[in-house]
Amino acid sequence: MIWYNELNDGIVISTRVRLARNIDKTPFPATLGKDDKKKVTQTICDSILKSNSTLSKDFKLYKLNEMTESEKTAMTEEHLISPQMINNPDGAVLVNNDKTMSIMLMEEDHIRLQIIKGGYCLEEAYDLADKVDDVMEESLSYAFNEKFGYLTACPTNAGTGMRASVMMHLPALVMTGNISRVVQSFSGMGIAVRGLYGEGTDAEGALYQISNSITMGLSERETIEKLKSVTDKICDMEKQARDMLLKNHSDDLKDKLMRSYGILKYAVKITSKEAKTMLSDVMLGQNMGIIKCDGKMTPLELMIKTAPSVISGNGGLSPNERDKKRAELIKENL
Repeated sequence: MIWYNELNDGIVISTRVRLARNIDKTPFPATLGKDDKKKVTQTICDSILKSNSTLSKDFKLYKLNEMTESEKTAMTEEHLISPQMINNPDGAVLVNNDKTMSIMLMEEDHIRLQIIKGGYCLEEAYDLADKVDDVMEESLSYAFNEKFGYLTACPTNAGTGMRASVMMHLPALVMTGNISRVVQSFSGMGIAVRGLYGEGTDAEGALYQISNSITMGLSERETIEKLKSVTDKICDMEKQARDMLLKNHSDDLKDKLMRSYGILKYAVKITSKEAKTMLSDVMLGQNMGIIKCDGKMTPLELMIKTAPSVISGNGGLSPNERDKKRAELIKENL
Protein backbone atom coordinates (compact mmCIF):
# COMPACT_ATOMS: atom_id res chain seq x y z
CA MET A 1 0.00 0.00 0.00
CA ILE A 2 1.25 3.51 -0.88
CA TRP A 3 2.67 5.11 2.27
CA TYR A 4 0.23 8.01 2.45
CA ASN A 5 -2.77 5.64 2.36
CA GLU A 6 -1.59 3.61 5.35
CA LEU A 7 -2.98 4.16 8.82
CA ASN A 8 -1.10 6.48 11.17
CA ASP A 9 -1.61 7.70 14.71
CA GLY A 10 -2.28 11.29 13.69
CA ILE A 11 1.13 12.53 14.81
CA VAL A 12 3.69 10.20 13.22
CA ILE A 13 2.59 10.22 9.59
CA SER A 14 5.29 8.13 7.96
CA THR A 15 8.63 6.42 8.50
CA ARG A 16 11.62 6.44 6.18
CA VAL A 17 14.97 4.65 6.22
CA ARG A 18 17.60 5.53 3.61
CA LEU A 19 20.92 3.78 3.00
CA ALA A 20 23.74 5.42 1.03
CA ARG A 21 26.07 3.02 -0.79
CA ASN A 22 28.83 3.25 -3.39
CA ILE A 23 30.51 0.70 -5.62
CA ASP A 24 34.04 -0.21 -4.57
CA LYS A 25 36.98 1.19 -6.58
CA THR A 26 34.64 3.45 -8.57
CA PRO A 27 34.65 7.28 -8.51
CA PHE A 28 31.66 8.98 -6.89
CA PRO A 29 28.97 10.22 -9.35
CA ALA A 30 30.26 13.83 -9.31
CA THR A 31 33.54 12.73 -10.93
CA LEU A 32 32.24 9.78 -12.94
CA GLY A 33 32.02 10.12 -16.74
CA LYS A 34 28.67 9.86 -18.54
CA ASP A 35 29.38 6.46 -20.11
CA ASP A 36 30.69 5.07 -16.83
CA LYS A 37 27.55 6.30 -15.06
CA LYS A 38 25.45 4.28 -17.51
CA LYS A 39 27.56 1.17 -16.89
CA VAL A 40 27.38 1.50 -13.10
CA THR A 41 23.64 2.19 -13.28
CA GLN A 42 23.11 -0.96 -15.34
CA THR A 43 25.21 -3.03 -12.94
CA ILE A 44 23.18 -1.83 -9.97
CA CYS A 45 19.87 -2.40 -11.78
CA ASP A 46 20.94 -5.94 -12.63
CA SER A 47 21.65 -6.61 -8.95
CA ILE A 48 17.91 -6.19 -8.32
CA LEU A 49 16.16 -6.95 -11.60
CA LYS A 50 18.20 -10.08 -12.37
CA SER A 51 18.40 -11.39 -8.81
CA ASN A 52 16.75 -14.57 -7.59
CA SER A 53 14.80 -12.53 -5.06
CA THR A 54 11.07 -11.91 -5.33
CA LEU A 55 12.06 -8.24 -5.48
CA SER A 56 13.19 -8.67 -9.08
CA LYS A 57 9.62 -8.42 -10.41
CA ASP A 58 8.55 -5.66 -8.06
CA PHE A 59 10.61 -2.76 -9.45
CA LYS A 60 10.34 -0.50 -12.48
CA LEU A 61 13.24 1.63 -13.76
CA TYR A 62 12.69 5.32 -14.53
CA LYS A 63 15.45 7.24 -16.36
CA LEU A 64 15.29 10.92 -15.52
CA ASN A 65 16.37 12.06 -19.00
CA GLU A 66 13.27 10.31 -20.40
CA MET A 67 10.86 12.02 -17.99
CA THR A 68 9.14 15.39 -18.16
CA GLU A 69 9.83 18.08 -15.56
CA SER A 70 6.32 17.58 -14.26
CA GLU A 71 6.82 13.81 -13.84
CA LYS A 72 10.10 14.33 -11.98
CA THR A 73 8.61 16.97 -9.70
CA ALA A 74 5.64 14.71 -8.99
CA MET A 75 8.06 11.99 -7.86
CA THR A 76 9.66 14.50 -5.50
CA GLU A 77 6.27 15.48 -4.12
CA GLU A 78 5.52 11.82 -3.48
CA HIS A 79 8.91 11.56 -1.70
CA LEU A 80 10.21 8.95 -4.18
CA ILE A 81 13.24 10.99 -5.27
CA SER A 82 15.12 13.87 -3.67
CA PRO A 83 14.73 17.46 -4.94
CA GLN A 84 18.40 17.28 -6.03
CA MET A 85 17.59 14.49 -8.49
CA ILE A 86 15.33 16.64 -10.66
CA ASN A 87 18.23 18.38 -12.40
CA ASN A 88 20.32 15.24 -12.79
CA PRO A 89 20.15 14.09 -16.43
CA ASP A 90 22.27 11.01 -15.69
CA GLY A 91 20.14 9.86 -12.77
CA ALA A 92 17.64 7.03 -12.61
CA VAL A 93 15.39 5.51 -9.99
CA LEU A 94 13.98 2.06 -9.35
CA VAL A 95 10.51 2.23 -7.77
CA ASN A 96 8.49 -0.73 -6.54
CA ASN A 97 4.83 -1.27 -7.38
CA ASP A 98 3.34 0.16 -4.19
CA LYS A 99 5.83 3.06 -3.99
CA THR A 100 7.16 2.06 -0.57
CA MET A 101 10.68 1.45 -1.94
CA SER A 102 12.81 3.55 -4.26
CA ILE A 103 16.46 3.21 -5.21
CA MET A 104 17.97 6.45 -6.52
CA LEU A 105 20.96 5.92 -8.80
CA MET A 106 23.72 8.44 -9.51
CA GLU A 107 22.43 11.04 -7.06
CA GLU A 108 25.17 12.18 -4.64
CA ASP A 109 26.11 8.52 -4.19
CA HIS A 110 25.83 5.60 -6.59
CA ILE A 111 22.95 4.18 -4.56
CA ARG A 112 20.38 5.79 -2.29
CA LEU A 113 18.08 2.99 -1.15
CA GLN A 114 14.93 4.30 0.51
CA ILE A 115 12.08 2.58 2.35
CA ILE A 116 9.08 4.79 3.13
CA LYS A 117 6.04 3.44 4.96
CA GLY A 118 2.96 4.97 6.53
CA GLY A 119 2.79 5.30 10.31
CA TYR A 120 5.39 4.72 13.01
CA CYS A 121 7.42 1.62 12.09
CA LEU A 122 11.16 2.32 12.30
CA GLU A 123 12.26 -1.26 12.98
CA GLU A 124 10.11 -2.67 10.18
CA ALA A 125 11.41 -0.09 7.69
CA TYR A 126 15.04 -0.75 8.69
CA ASP A 127 14.59 -4.53 8.44
CA LEU A 128 13.22 -4.17 4.91
CA ALA A 129 16.03 -1.80 3.88
CA ASP A 130 18.56 -4.25 5.27
CA LYS A 131 16.97 -7.11 3.32
CA VAL A 132 17.08 -5.20 0.00
CA ASP A 133 20.64 -4.10 0.74
CA ASP A 134 21.65 -7.75 1.25
CA VAL A 135 20.08 -8.73 -2.08
CA MET A 136 22.07 -6.05 -3.91
CA GLU A 137 25.30 -6.92 -2.10
CA GLU A 138 25.11 -10.50 -3.38
CA SER A 139 26.38 -9.20 -6.73
CA LEU A 140 27.86 -5.79 -5.79
CA SER A 141 31.02 -4.93 -3.88
CA TYR A 142 30.51 -1.84 -1.73
CA ALA A 143 33.11 0.77 -0.86
CA PHE A 144 33.79 0.00 2.81
CA ASN A 145 36.57 0.80 5.26
CA GLU A 146 37.11 -0.94 8.60
CA LYS A 147 37.67 2.41 10.33
CA PHE A 148 35.17 4.66 8.55
CA GLY A 149 32.46 2.18 7.57
CA TYR A 150 30.58 2.68 4.30
CA LEU A 151 32.33 5.36 2.22
CA THR A 152 30.10 8.12 0.86
CA ALA A 153 30.46 11.25 -1.27
CA CYS A 154 29.66 13.45 1.73
CA PRO A 155 31.61 12.58 4.90
CA THR A 156 28.53 13.24 7.05
CA ASN A 157 26.92 10.10 5.60
CA ALA A 158 29.91 7.78 6.11
CA GLY A 159 29.76 5.06 8.74
CA THR A 160 26.42 3.29 8.64
CA GLY A 161 25.36 5.35 5.62
CA MET A 162 21.90 5.37 7.18
CA ARG A 163 19.43 8.19 7.63
CA ALA A 164 16.29 7.21 9.49
CA SER A 165 13.44 9.66 9.80
CA VAL A 166 9.82 10.07 10.76
CA MET A 167 7.42 12.62 9.32
CA MET A 168 5.42 14.19 12.11
CA HIS A 169 2.28 16.33 12.08
CA LEU A 170 2.86 18.97 14.77
CA PRO A 171 0.17 21.65 14.34
CA ALA A 172 -0.44 22.23 18.06
CA LEU A 173 3.24 22.91 18.71
CA VAL A 174 3.14 25.38 15.80
CA MET A 175 -0.04 27.07 17.07
CA THR A 176 1.34 27.44 20.60
CA GLY A 177 4.65 28.82 19.34
CA ASN A 178 6.66 25.97 20.84
CA ILE A 179 7.98 24.38 17.65
CA SER A 180 11.23 26.39 17.75
CA ARG A 181 11.87 25.06 21.26
CA VAL A 182 11.51 21.51 19.94
CA VAL A 183 14.01 22.17 17.15
CA GLN A 184 16.53 23.69 19.57
CA SER A 185 16.04 20.97 22.20
CA PHE A 186 17.11 18.14 19.95
CA SER A 187 19.52 19.81 17.51
CA GLY A 188 22.45 19.21 19.88
CA MET A 189 21.63 15.52 20.28
CA GLY A 190 22.50 14.41 16.76
CA ILE A 191 18.88 14.85 15.63
CA ALA A 192 17.80 17.12 12.78
CA VAL A 193 14.34 18.69 12.44
CA ARG A 194 13.57 19.70 8.86
CA GLY A 195 10.70 20.67 6.58
CA LEU A 196 8.35 18.59 4.47
CA TYR A 197 10.87 17.69 1.74
CA GLY A 198 13.99 17.53 3.90
CA GLU A 199 16.99 19.82 4.19
CA GLY A 200 16.40 23.44 3.24
CA THR A 201 12.61 23.12 2.82
CA ASP A 202 9.69 24.63 4.71
CA ALA A 203 7.42 22.72 7.07
CA GLU A 204 4.26 23.11 4.98
CA GLY A 205 1.09 21.81 6.60
CA ALA A 206 2.88 21.59 9.98
CA LEU A 207 4.70 18.50 8.69
CA TYR A 208 8.26 18.00 9.95
CA GLN A 209 10.95 15.41 9.27
CA ILE A 210 12.81 14.25 12.37
CA SER A 211 16.00 12.33 11.50
CA ASN A 212 19.42 11.29 12.75
CA SER A 213 22.24 13.62 11.71
CA ILE A 214 25.11 11.38 12.92
CA THR A 215 26.07 8.22 11.03
CA MET A 216 29.30 7.35 12.84
CA GLY A 217 29.81 6.02 16.35
CA LEU A 218 26.42 4.32 16.60
CA SER A 219 25.17 1.11 15.02
CA GLU A 220 22.03 1.09 12.89
CA ARG A 221 20.00 -0.40 15.74
CA GLU A 222 21.32 2.16 18.23
CA THR A 223 20.42 4.97 15.82
CA ILE A 224 16.89 3.60 15.44
CA GLU A 225 16.47 3.40 19.22
CA LYS A 226 17.72 6.96 19.71
CA LEU A 227 15.37 8.30 17.05
CA LYS A 228 12.48 6.38 18.62
CA SER A 229 13.21 7.92 22.01
CA VAL A 230 13.20 11.46 20.56
CA THR A 231 10.07 10.79 18.50
CA ASP A 232 8.22 9.53 21.57
CA LYS A 233 9.15 12.72 23.46
CA ILE A 234 7.96 14.95 20.62
CA CYS A 235 4.71 12.96 20.43
CA ASP A 236 4.13 13.63 24.13
CA MET A 237 4.83 17.35 23.64
CA GLU A 238 2.38 17.55 20.73
CA LYS A 239 -0.32 15.70 22.72
CA GLN A 240 0.16 18.07 25.66
CA ALA A 241 -0.11 21.09 23.35
CA ARG A 242 -3.33 19.70 21.83
CA ASP A 243 -4.81 19.09 25.29
CA MET A 244 -3.90 22.61 26.36
CA LEU A 245 -5.51 24.17 23.26
CA LEU A 246 -8.69 22.16 23.75
CA LYS A 247 -8.87 23.02 27.46
CA ASN A 248 -7.94 26.72 27.37
CA HIS A 249 -8.81 27.85 23.83
CA SER A 250 -11.55 25.45 22.78
CA ASP A 251 -13.78 27.93 20.90
CA ASP A 252 -10.88 29.56 19.04
CA LEU A 253 -9.44 26.17 18.11
CA LYS A 254 -12.77 24.79 16.86
CA ASP A 255 -13.48 28.00 14.94
CA LYS A 256 -10.10 27.88 13.20
CA LEU A 257 -10.40 24.21 12.22
CA MET A 258 -14.04 24.43 11.08
CA ARG A 259 -13.31 27.56 9.03
CA SER A 260 -10.60 25.66 7.15
CA TYR A 261 -12.97 22.76 6.60
CA GLY A 262 -15.65 25.10 5.27
CA ILE A 263 -13.29 26.84 2.85
CA LEU A 264 -12.04 23.52 1.50
CA LYS A 265 -15.62 22.31 0.99
CA TYR A 266 -16.76 25.37 -0.94
CA ALA A 267 -13.74 27.18 -2.45
CA VAL A 268 -13.74 27.61 -6.23
CA LYS A 269 -9.96 27.73 -6.39
CA ILE A 270 -7.18 27.24 -3.85
CA THR A 271 -3.39 27.40 -3.93
CA SER A 272 -1.13 24.53 -2.94
CA LYS A 273 0.11 26.34 0.18
CA GLU A 274 -3.44 27.18 1.28
CA ALA A 275 -4.53 23.60 0.69
CA LYS A 276 -1.72 22.14 2.80
CA THR A 277 -2.40 24.57 5.66
CA MET A 278 -6.14 23.95 5.70
CA LEU A 279 -5.87 20.19 5.16
CA SER A 280 -3.50 20.18 8.14
CA ASP A 281 -6.27 21.86 10.17
CA VAL A 282 -8.80 19.26 9.04
CA MET A 283 -6.40 16.45 9.88
CA LEU A 284 -5.99 17.89 13.37
CA GLY A 285 -9.76 18.32 13.68
CA GLN A 286 -10.37 14.71 12.75
CA ASN A 287 -7.76 13.41 15.18
CA MET A 288 -9.21 15.50 18.01
CA GLY A 289 -12.81 14.51 17.25
CA ILE A 290 -13.78 18.08 16.29
CA ILE A 291 -14.40 17.41 12.58
CA LYS A 292 -16.20 14.35 11.31
CA CYS A 293 -15.84 13.64 7.60
CA ASP A 294 -15.56 10.35 5.79
CA GLY A 295 -14.45 11.26 2.30
CA LYS A 296 -12.87 9.15 -0.42
CA MET A 297 -9.40 10.47 0.47
CA THR A 298 -7.77 11.40 3.77
CA PRO A 299 -6.45 14.95 4.26
CA LEU A 300 -2.90 13.57 4.01
CA GLU A 301 -3.61 11.86 0.69
CA LEU A 302 -5.16 15.07 -0.60
CA MET A 303 -2.01 16.99 0.39
CA ILE A 304 -0.01 14.67 -1.87
CA LYS A 305 -2.57 14.43 -4.67
CA THR A 306 -3.03 18.21 -4.91
CA ALA A 307 0.66 19.15 -5.00
CA PRO A 308 1.32 21.27 -8.14
CA SER A 309 3.04 18.69 -10.35
CA VAL A 310 0.87 15.79 -9.22
CA ILE A 311 -2.36 17.62 -9.99
CA SER A 312 -1.06 18.92 -13.33
CA GLY A 313 -0.13 15.47 -14.60
CA ASN A 314 1.19 15.95 -18.13
CA GLY A 315 -1.38 18.59 -18.93
CA GLY A 316 0.82 21.62 -18.36
CA LEU A 317 -1.92 23.49 -16.52
CA SER A 318 -1.57 27.17 -15.71
CA PRO A 319 -1.41 28.17 -12.01
CA ASN A 320 -5.05 29.35 -12.15
CA GLU A 321 -6.18 26.10 -13.78
CA ARG A 322 -4.27 24.11 -11.14
CA ASP A 323 -5.91 26.08 -8.34
CA LYS A 324 -9.39 25.41 -9.76
CA LYS A 325 -8.68 21.73 -10.34
CA ARG A 326 -7.23 21.43 -6.81
CA ALA A 327 -10.35 22.96 -5.25
CA GLU A 328 -12.60 20.64 -7.25
CA LEU A 329 -10.59 17.54 -6.31
CA ILE A 330 -10.73 18.45 -2.62
CA LYS A 331 -14.50 19.10 -2.74
CA GLU A 332 -15.12 15.76 -4.43
CA ASN A 333 -12.95 13.68 -2.07
CA LEU A 334 -12.79 15.34 1.36
